[in-house]
Amino acid sequence: MRSRVDEVIEFILAAIESGRFTIDGRLPAEDELAQQAGASRLTVREAVKILAAQRVLNPVHGRGTFVNPIGAWLSIEALVRVNQGSPVDVLLQLVEVRGYIEIGAAEHFALVATDEQLARLRAHLDAMVAAHDATDVPAMVAADLAFHQLILDGCDNPFIAATMQPLSRALVAARRETSAIPQMRDHAIEEHRMVLEALERRDPRAARKAMRSHMRQTADDTRTYFGQAADKASIA
Repeated sequence: MRSRVDEVIEFILAAIESGRFTIDGRLPAEDELAQQAGASRLTVREAVKILAAQRVLNPVHGRGTFVNPIGAWLSIEALVRVNQGSPVDVLLQLVEVRGYIEIGAAEHFALVATDEQLARLRAHLDAMVAAHDATDVPAMVAADLAFHQLILDGCDNPFIAATMQPLSRALVAARRETSAIPQMRDHAIEEHRMVLEALERRDPRAARKAMRSHMRQTADDTRTYFGQAADKASIA
C-alpha cells in the first residue's frame, strides 16, 4: 500500500511529466503545493526531501524548489515515469543497463554456483516452460525473475542485488507485456536454456556469451514486436 508521501511524489512526477511543473522551473510554495496535492505540509516536505535526495528536485534556500534537468536525476523509477523518449526507447535503455550487470554476473556465477543452486535454476526454467505451455503470463514472469535473481544473489555480492533492485522493479511491467507474446516466450526459454547449460558446465566464458545473447535477443524482440522507434542499443 502506498503511503501519503508516495502519493505526493507521484503527484509531483505526474505534474513534471505533463509539463505543469517544468524542467528548471520552480514548484509552487509549500502551502500551495500541499493544497494542490491534497496533503499536509509535513507530507509535502517529506516528499520534496526524498525527491531532492534523488536529485529530481533542487531546493534553493530563499528562492524555492526547482525541477532539475532529467540528466541529473538519480531515481530509476522517476526516470522511467517522466522520460521523454518513446516507451521502446526507454525499455531498450533499461535492457542495455541490465546487460551491463547481468552479463558479468553470469560469468562470475559459473565459477561459484553450487549444485543446489543449479538445480533451482533448472526448476525455474521448468516452471517457465510449464507457464508458457499453459499461457500463464504471471507465472512465466515470476519464474523468469526468480531465475535471474538466483544468479544475482548467487554471486554473493550484496551490491549487485542492491544495484539491480530498482532496475528490476522498473522492468516488471515491461516483462508482463513481453511475456504476453508467445514468440517472445519461446525465445526467452531458449535463451535461458543456453545460459543454464553454460552454467552447468561451469564455463564462465560460455555463460557470459549466453547471457549476452539473451540480452541481445530481448532487445531485438522488443524492436520487432514493440516498434522500431529506437536505435539499436549497445549490449556489452
